[in-house]
This record gives sequence, C-alpha cells and structure tokens, in this order.
Amino acid sequence: MARTLAPYGDQVLIRDAVDADADAVATIHHRGWVETYRGLLPDPYLDELTLEACLARWRAGMTGASRTYVATSSDQVVGFATVGRSTDGDAPAAGELWDLWVLPEHRSAGVGARLLHHALARLAVDHRVAVVWVLAGNTRARAFYERQGALRDGLTREQQVPGGVMTDVRYLFDLRGRAERAE
Repeated sequence: MARTLAPYGDQVLIRDAVDADADAVATIHHRGWVETYRGLLPDPYLDELTLEACLARWRAGMTGASRTYVATSSDQVVGFATVGRSTDGDAPAAGELWDLWVLPEHRSAGVGARLLHHALARLAVDHRVAVVWVLAGNTRARAFYERQGALRDGLTREQQVPGGVMTDVRYLFDLRGRAERAE
C-alpha cells in the first residue's frame, strides 16, 4: 500500500512510487530528456532515446538498489525523484540523487524543491553527503541545485554519445541534519 509522505499545498502529494506509477514515471523521464536537453546534447543521441526504452526500464521494477518518490496532483504523477547509493568510486559512502524530473507545466511551482528535500531527507538516514551529476549546459538545473544548497566540487565526467560528447558536473549536498527535517 502506498503511503502518503508529504503534502505540498492543497494539490500535490509526495509518496513512495509503486509499480503502477512506472508508465507515468517513464513518460516524464523521456519527456525530460528529449525536451530539456534538445540543443544541449547532440540530436542523434536524443533521437535514439525512445519512450519504449524508458517504459521497458521503468516497468522492469520501481524497487531494488534505488528508491523512487513521486509527486502527484489530482492522482496524476507530475514529477519524480530517484535516489540510491553513489556509484562514484571516490564517494562510496555517499548517497546519490539519480533523477529529478517535473513535468514542464508543473515547474517553478515548488514541486521540484519539495521532491528534492524529501529525497535528500530519505538519503540522510544512511548517508552524510549526497552527490548529483548535472549536465554542464543545463544552467536551469544547476541554478536550481545551487539555490537548494548544493556545492559544485569541481569534478566533471565526459561520455561519448552519438553525435558528440555529454559533459556532466558534480554537486554535493551536506545531509547532516536533514533526516530530522524529513516530513
């Protein structure tokens, strides 16, 4: 049974994701990539990212090594955040924010901030620090994380993708004290 974890305003709730949320999460994830990163990543790479592949990934399971939380409004999933243990070799004890996406029509309304704070509070139960990798050219996301207290640590990573290179920058969140503020 899904448990409602955090109300936001009168319309948005944040809760643990369940398998029935997979299609909505996959759709938001796909839209986020192809709409947000168009012009920031090579078109050939984005053109290869299919909704079908996202659906298959998320339908394979909403649980495992990661935890996913969804924001809902009128019983519709409008955003999600996924967290887990960091995969960075230099930060094996850290948590990691793997995904944070909100439908465009729900952005700039506090949904992303609420999802982020909820996800970080949950990571704080087991970790003292969390990392998040952000596409270098995604100035909107970088500014968002900086407003939420993330500090850039200077690390970057590059990955060859069809049509070019994808460069990410790493940010850190200090999680001390966040578990006590969990809703």
